[in-house]
Amino acid sequence: MKQENFKKQFKKGLLELGILKLLTESDHYGYSIIKEINTRSNNTLDLRDGTLYPILYRLEDQKIIESYWETQEGRGKPRKYYKITEIGKERYVNMLEDFNLVTGGINSIINQ
Repeated sequence: MKQENFKKQFKKGLLELGILKLLTESDHYGYSIIKEINTRSNNTLDLRDGTLYPILYRLEDQKIIESYWETQEGRGKPRKYYKITEIGKERYVNMLEDFNLVTGGINSIINQ
């Protein structure tokens, strides 16, 4: 497997965790999720809408997040916001625990 393929698969697995983290902090619309993920990751994840929306739709189908429409004052067009559900909060905590366990184990292997 080429390094680029490994990097792509690795990032794909982490995006859900990152998205759920943002939604534990506050509700977000699509572009704000993209902007935050890219900014906080120093553009190493380089999230794009073609990657984001399928993840959001899947999470919504699984009742991990919910969406609602809101129009900001002074702005004519409504935006679709996403918020995390109680099920989603539990999933985030479990994913974070798994992530910390796995990364801790990999760090032990690499640093020996």
